[in-house]
Amino acid sequence: MGTLLERYDEHDGPVRGIAFHPSQPLFVSAGDDYKIKVWNYKTRRCQFTLTGHLDYVRTVYFHHEYPWIISCSDDQTIRIWNWQSRSCIAILTGHNHYVYSAQFHPKEDLVVSASLDQTVRVWDIS
Repeated sequence: MGTLLERYDEHDGPVRGIAFHPSQPLFVSAGDDYKIKVWNYKTRRCQFTLTGHLDYVRTVYFHHEYPWIISCSDDQTIRIWNWQSRSCIAILTGHNHYVYSAQFHPKEDLVVSASLDQTVRVWDIS
């Protein structure tokens, strides 16, 4: 109990967010190097890196059903990525300060985000 299994140190700088995939042996990480990395904890390797944010990436989460990752950044955007095609499929803009957190709704085509601009916003992604 509480035994370290592996250490992953490929980010250049602080790591801000992490999340497990709900069914695959994967987790995702986000860092101050503006990168999102998808890791396989069975093979203990980074599978690939997603780039596109222009500042620190704060949080990352997998979608419960689709092959998507949501990320948010100090670049004031929320991005949705298809991790299978390894491409950005949507950029949500409108916050006017750092976006600290974003999450998919568990059942509906909605995203909620929180920002240093003192707003919480709900987005329709259908």
